Amino acid sequence: MKLKILKNRYGLRVYCTKCHKQFNYDNPICNHDGYHHYKSIVTDGMRRRVKLHQTKDFDLALQYAIQFKKDVKNGVFKDKEKLDQVDVNEISILEAANMFIKFKKGDGVPEHLKQDLTEDYFKNLKATIQQLIDILRKNRVKVETLKIADLNDIHVGFWFKYIRDKYAETTLPSKLKTVNCFINHMINHVGISMKNPFKKITIETPEYNTRAITKEEFEGVIDAINTKSQYQQLGGLRKEIKNHYRPYLKDGLKLALYTGLRREELVTLSWNDIGYSEKNHCLMLVVDNLKVERYTGKKYKKKFIPIGPDLESLLYELGLDDLKGSDLFILEPNRKIKYTTMMAALSKGFSHYYKQAFPELKPAKFKILRKTYLSYLNKSAGDDMIELSSHGGMKVLNTHYLDAEIVAKGLTMKIFE
Repeated sequence: MKLKILKNRYGLRVYCTKCHKQFNYDNPICNHDGYHHYKSIVTDGMRRRVKLHQTKDFDLALQYAIQFKKDVKNGVFKDKEKLDQVDVNEISILEAANMFIKFKKGDGVPEHLKQDLTEDYFKNLKATIQQLIDILRKNRVKVETLKIADLNDIHVGFWFKYIRDKYAETTLPSKLKTVNCFINHMINHVGISMKNPFKKITIETPEYNTRAITKEEFEGVIDAINTKSQYQQLGGLRKEIKNHYRPYLKDGLKLALYTGLRREELVTLSWNDIGYSEKNHCLMLVVDNLKVERYTGKKYKKKFIPIGPDLESLLYELGLDDLKGSDLFILEPNRKIKYTTMMAALSKGFSHYYKQAFPELKPAKFKILRKTYLSYLNKSAGDDMIELSSHGGMKVLNTHYLDAEIVAKGLTMKIFE
């Protein structure tokens, strides 16, 4: 039937759901009587409020319209909206942890905010956040209901005691950095109204080992790859035997020593990363600073590595004449393995052969090669090395990398001479 409509002061209209027209008096143009409904349109001063009424009777629809206009003017619907809105400060710490992990993984994250994380980095990050949740649970904290905004010193104390008692002092800073990253993300990106209670933790600076490798040690490791056992007996019930030999291992260790690159940068290094400096008339490696970019989420300035005599000789051995300018990798150009596999093989291979060559000495890790490079670079370039190393300041280098004995000797950049 055709709906009756009279002009009124209450926002009542007849609305056609077929042609999407509305009118508050007889409309001869629209003949879709079966699609007509009574509809209220009222403004609260900020936005329009709309409601369809479930009746075909004009008088009853007008009563509904009068009440609807009163409700809008009295702010009833504003209050209801507030109840329906998500309050970020009600998010539990368990929900927050899941949100943070999904963000880091890139699930549902806009392209410009996604971070290029290695599998190992993401795995460690997830394990550290899971560890925080587990520690709170062990201390009878209901992580499902504890609001992250209510995180306080008591909860921080539970975490700090566990980490301090379980790990070496050099591990605590990295654990704390990840947890701070989590809380700061919820504050700065999600909008939680809180202060980060983990910022109150003060850590005594641990005494880092800045020893560089000697010429005799490095040559001993290289020689051990050819002369010592490549196999390692692992523990556990399976008694697995691990083979640490890789055809690219010797070249990889030399490349690490002559460039000071981190593992990820090393194994992704390609021949087209080599450029020529017109200003200095020398070959240079121009490399993305992957670690800093991963931590900051921003593009960072590239690092420039001068190709000195040691490195140049190695590059010619690896095919500089034929491969320069190509997009092939410098290490294992025609590889069929993941770069993360190569990273692990370099680390474990160096440690294994160092023990084989020097069983009486304290074990050394792969990063000693980077420390050695930066120690020599410091003497050669002084504080200007900051432009070559891509670190944020000399404090980081002096704390973690510089071998005081080598710096004092005043050696040139040519390593071991």
